[in-house]
Amino acid sequence: MRSMRTVIIVLLAAISVASAQQGLTLQRCVELAKAFSLKSQASDAAIRASVLAREELQKSALPQFKVNSEVSYAPNSGTFGYDPAITDGGQVGGRVSVEQSLYDGGVRRLKSEQLSVEHSSLTKEKELDERDLKFAVEQLFIEGLQAQRSIALQQESAQQLQEYLDLVDRLSKGGAASYTDVLKTRLQLQSAERSIHKAHESLATAKYGLAELMGGTIDTNFVLEGTLGALLPGDKYGPDQAAYANNLDIALAELNVNKSTFETELARSERMPIISAIADAGLLTSFDNLRVAPSDRLGVYGYMVGVTLEVPLFTWGATDLRVQQHELATRALTLQLEGVKRSVAAEYRKTQLQLSNASQRLQSIRTSLKAAEENFALTKAKYAAGGVLSLEVLSAQQMLTDLRIDELDALTDTESLSAKLEQITSR
Repeated sequence: MRSMRTVIIVLLAAISVASAQQGLTLQRCVELAKAFSLKSQASDAAIRASVLAREELQKSALPQFKVNSEVSYAPNSGTFGYDPAITDGGQVGGRVSVEQSLYDGGVRRLKSEQLSVEHSSLTKEKELDERDLKFAVEQLFIEGLQAQRSIALQQESAQQLQEYLDLVDRLSKGGAASYTDVLKTRLQLQSAERSIHKAHESLATAKYGLAELMGGTIDTNFVLEGTLGALLPGDKYGPDQAAYANNLDIALAELNVNKSTFETELARSERMPIISAIADAGLLTSFDNLRVAPSDRLGVYGYMVGVTLEVPLFTWGATDLRVQQHELATRALTLQLEGVKRSVAAEYRKTQLQLSNASQRLQSIRTSLKAAEENFALTKAKYAAGGVLSLEVLSAQQMLTDLRIDELDALTDTESLSAKLEQITSR
């Protein structure tokens, strides 16, 4: 009665744990990872800052209004002080001034275009981070599914060995088999149990990695839902260069070249003149004017308009050096772009080859697997009839288990390579 109660308690606890576990699909894991990605949040802030910078630049094209006030005093004693014709005993004033740029050598236009490229670059960087995050989640999810399936396969293998051990043990007790056969079978069963523990460890590792990518807001008490072989599309990309010619890595490298080009143009624009229109209106007078009688006092209110011209004459070659620096930086980024294109092309072709080989290997393993299943069943039956040695049965069982694990590895490789191919061709 007590043992029955214990069994019921254990079953209820198992049911409770199973019901507490939530099932997560690959799509849900990717959604959670993106929602809690710190990189994505930082990218959003950087993108917003670039939008504000462009708005600020647009505002600077409008007339700029300022309020100027001034008070000064200059003593005039006849024997000591500045020329009274210049100082007028000091000045007092308060004016509203406005300045409007008429010509800036194209600096504002270049900066506006540069900020547009910067915004596009930041957007591409965010997309690239999300792509890499998705790939990382897919890899861990595939590893988790592999571990889950490996646990099931190893448990099935252990069950087969346990059944065979029971058979060998009965035959040994009846004198039809040696105790050595029992020991060999028991050792192989223990090896299968160790493989189960190792698969559980791999599953826990994959879950911890997924939990971290998903923001750490959930624990590892979840089950991965999905089937290897149907998780991601297989070889859907042909050898056409268009599949990867404009992927995110290449697009970002091209934008970096464009940004550097604008830096060169901005450095060249430093040689251009700057023309501005200025005007002010308000009060401006001198203390000497304020000391005279009101009837003799000159006017204190008025306005002024004018044009300013600023032309750089001699910078000791500093502008030319800046232009050369930016030209060299652009050249370096252009070479990096070519390197990225080569790397992407090579990675694409390599992944295509690996995916094709993995698919062929999978088909070959499945063909051998059917024969291995028949061989194990037949060898076990022959052993029961005394036709073969126990070592042949264990060898047949091990061959069957190895082929099942090989099939699982090939399926995992196919899914991982499909995810890699999708990452390479993301635009």
